[in-house]
Amino acid sequence: MESVLLENEGQEIFAVVHDAGKDTPVVVMFHGFTGNHIENRFIFARLSRELEKAGISSIRFDFRGSGDSEGTFKEMTLSSEMSDAKVVAAYARERFSKKLGVLGLSMGGTVALLTAKDIAPDALCLWAPAAKNGEVFRKNGMPPSSKVPLDVGGLEISPEFIEEVMNFDAFSQAELYEGPVIILHGTDDPTVPFEHSEALVKEFKNAELVPVEGANHTFTSVPASNFVIDKTKEFFFKHMRT
Repeated sequence: MESVLLENEGQEIFAVVHDAGKDTPVVVMFHGFTGNHIENRFIFARLSRELEKAGISSIRFDFRGSGDSEGTFKEMTLSSEMSDAKVVAAYARERFSKKLGVLGLSMGGTVALLTAKDIAPDALCLWAPAAKNGEVFRKNGMPPSSKVPLDVGGLEISPEFIEEVMNFDAFSQAELYEGPVIILHGTDDPTVPFEHSEALVKEFKNAELVPVEGANHTFTSVPASNFVIDKTKEFFFKHMRT
């Protein structure tokens, strides 16, 4: 495991690389809104260790404005996160010569869908994806627009972010991706309704929806998180190692 700094638009992106070997496949992980490269209950770090045991490298990183990356949360937009995602994916392809997978959690799933046509991953895994992003953020109390920055739990978000998250349509991008997809979603998710993933899976050409029974948005129980990690590892091994 090593940390690296990547540059995008004059700012540094902090990333952690789990290197299983130069010629191994690699999974790039996109964290959620207010998340980071470790994610809730260390689930990204735990997954990286399991992937490495299976001969799959991974890169977890902080979008600019989050975690240890440069920039402020107030500067973050969906466009900036999409730009960061492409930079990290390009680094992953350059460093590891085999297949590339993408994992997106919540708003990281939004970013994964919005960039899939450009990044073109060999396999796509979505955890509780906010595919209907505008509806999700309205449901969770965000106004449709604002002329001033808003305080969201002690972090400022910009009018530009609100504009984009309310109007970018991640859901519509699913039909453009033809590779294998797995969606894991808690059936008791209070943040992103499970029904959104039931609709989303039908938009892909080659996708499976795996319900995580009784789980919340970020799978915060031992059985749920272990189940999600195991299923994700199995999916990437099947489509990138065999």
